[in-house]
Amino acid sequence: MDIWEANSRSTQIAPHACENPSLFTCTGDDCKSNGKCDKSGCGDNPYRHRNATNYYGPGLTVDTKKPFTVVTQFPADENGDLQAIVRKYVQDGVVIENASPSIKMDQPYCNALPGASNYNRLGGHKVMGEALARGMVLALSIWWDKSTGMNWLESGVAGPCSATEGFPEEIIQVEKAPTVTFSNIKWGELDSTYSDKANSSGQYWKA
Repeated sequence: MDIWEANSRSTQIAPHACENPSLFTCTGDDCKSNGKCDKSGCGDNPYRHRNATNYYGPGLTVDTKKPFTVVTQFPADENGDLQAIVRKYVQDGVVIENASPSIKMDQPYCNALPGASNYNRLGGHKVMGEALARGMVLALSIWWDKSTGMNWLESGVAGPCSATEGFPEEIIQVEKAPTVTFSNIKWGELDSTYSDKANSSGQYWKA
């Protein structure tokens, strides 16, 4: 579950599904893109999928020049089946709904999304929800993409960056030692982990 793939100019959510419900080692064709695990996922990038070119980035609706809280929700039905993946942000005391909130990242969304065929073939949201219910480890990192320069995330139809500026050798010409700060991480029931009220340090809590 790629819960938040992002830099200061572009962002994406991308759940991925696997045929097996536990750790396993793939061999041969099982490791390919149409094998036992989905490689592409069901992506939701506001720039690409919601036609929101002025939503996320420096000085935009979600202003990445300033601290902000990322909220990701996984509403389920009475049987515990994942119904959708919901993204919103909190910044400067304001809850910011996702761009074009009428677009719901549910299974019909993924069914209609080009490139999500393997995610859907392997069970889609139902399998993703089952995996989340079993429990996952949160991993945080800075990702170097030497093969594509992050073009899938931030350039062309996906974002405002050029086709080359995401390659590591160009990044370090601008920023020698890139860093990111993750803090105040919470999990809980829907709408329990954030608020529209900020304390003096800019962190948010549920009133």
